[in-house]
Amino acid sequence: MGDNIRTYLKEMGLSEYEVAVYMALLRTGTATAGTIASDADVPQPRVYDILERLETKGFVMVQQGRPQKFGPVEPRQAIRQFCEFTRRQHVSHVEEIQSLGDEFIREFDRSTWRDSYADVDINWSHPDRHRVLDQMEGLAADASSEVLLVTTPTSFERVVNHHVERLDDAASAGADIRAVVSSERDLKGPVQERAREVMRLRFVDEIHGRFYTYDGERILFTYRTPNTDGFVGVSMTSPHLYATLSTMFDMLWDSARPLVA
Repeated sequence: MGDNIRTYLKEMGLSEYEVAVYMALLRTGTATAGTIASDADVPQPRVYDILERLETKGFVMVQQGRPQKFGPVEPRQAIRQFCEFTRRQHVSHVEEIQSLGDEFIREFDRSTWRDSYADVDINWSHPDRHRVLDQMEGLAADASSEVLLVTTPTSFERVVNHHVERLDDAASAGADIRAVVSSERDLKGPVQERAREVMRLRFVDEIHGRFYTYDGERILFTYRTPNTDGFVGVSMTSPHLYATLSTMFDMLWDSARPLVA
């Protein structure tokens, strides 16, 4: 069996010794640990640990007895079992991260320095549309008093499809959510209907820029760029700039057309 097969197994995540042992078993079939160590050219003291790991990952079967023997799992079944093993490991790791993250947030909320940046203008850039939407989702999830959106139909549809549930939660908690969108003709009916359940919506004829503001100080601008994704976002915390944008929004809102039922 060639080097390509070894390469695939290593790229899947098996160690050098694990690959050597599994390949040896595929060549020889059922064998004792001593025979496997010799055929695979791995140290005798380590072969049992390697076989145990391969059994856990789904590549090896164990035949109890004296002596204990080991056999290879058929490759297609082994790959299926290894994928399931990897999925379980991933889920477990994500759950561990979430648990640790929850502990971190609880500790952070009890800390005395968490609001130390509240009066400082902070600017962050987000280099593609997916990160921009994730940032907007986080801002919406934290919103409690006001969310103002000035955007285009395409961007508004992305917002609604991506995290309208977060906006719904904010609205249910008492946040006033308003959006000014250019050209209702380009906004799909289902998007309008879902948005109306969450926010007040008005339209103007031309909007080329996009900005989104949250709770009196948090701001996100997005704009097109020549890169492959096409969008960049810049977020900041600035009560002073927020006040200016809020005034601009109110002027735009007063001149905009309400959504006709």
